[in-house]
Amino acid sequence: MVRAFACPNCGGAVEYGGSGRTMKCPFCGTSLQVPEALWQPFEEAQTVSQWKKYVIIFLAVTVGVPTCLGLLGTVLGIGGGIFAAIIPFVLRIFVR
Repeated sequence: MVRAFACPNCGGAVEYGGSGRTMKCPFCGTSLQVPEALWQPFEEAQTVSQWKKYVIIFLAVTVGVPTCLGLLGTVLGIGGGIFAAIIPFVLRIFVR
């Protein structure tokens, strides 16, 4: 989302792409302060984006990892139970 504002020095239309609070006029080279109305929505959007990223990481660590470990334990427990049930039959076949 590109927004434009006028350069106070030369009056040229300066396009602001959402990075930083200062920039140079492409026409006269003057260092410009980007109006707050233009940069503030971009910074708020980045803050929300970072917040969402941290919530996803938190949920993955607090819910995802224990769930995976619990499922692994369940699978190993079931596999161990099946293995323990099969051993007596295998021993009867091979040890006579």
